[in-house]
Amino acid sequence: MPPATSIEEMLRLALHAPSSGNTQPVRFIRINSESVKALLREDMEAGRRRFLQAAIASKQPKKLRNWINAYYRFSQFMFDAPLLMAVGTVNALSGFSRTLSENGINIPAKRWETDADIAVGLALQGFMLKGRELGLGTCILTAPLAFMSRVDEALALKDVEIKCFITIGFPAETPSAPKKKGIADSYREL
Repeated sequence: MPPATSIEEMLRLALHAPSSGNTQPVRFIRINSESVKALLREDMEAGRRRFLQAAIASKQPKKLRNWINAYYRFSQFMFDAPLLMAVGTVNALSGFSRTLSENGINIPAKRWETDADIAVGLALQGFMLKGRELGLGTCILTAPLAFMSRVDEALALKDVEIKCFITIGFPAETPSAPKKKGIADSYREL
């Protein structure tokens, strides 16, 4: 189990990440309860069954079933990780978006959500880099949320939208980094 002091250091760095209008919308929820983990696991399994049933009517049922099962298997390790957290953002407009909205000025759809998603990414980057510095391994998981339909209910959250899960522990191995796209694939000038 990662030491509490290490998690606090990781959180401290994560919470210093910039956010639009300094709104600080990111929330970390540590999931210790085995009963909550059981609810999440049941929800994920129910989603897998729904997806497998829907795959029957797809154009490539076998291929789709294989994908569903692979992502399901990949996600299951989160329930056995030494430490599991859900990461999300508050559900309310704030900062510049809120000011405009309160004054009757419509903002582009999903503007606040985009700002919040960027804040999550920046906070997670700090969290993970600090963890690595402390000898901890982390893994961000978004696939479980595709399977789950009742994550907010399982976590009893009304004011936070979960964006991902993150596992934390001492790594048993150091796999090589996956292949990344080159600069020519990801950069252009206009």
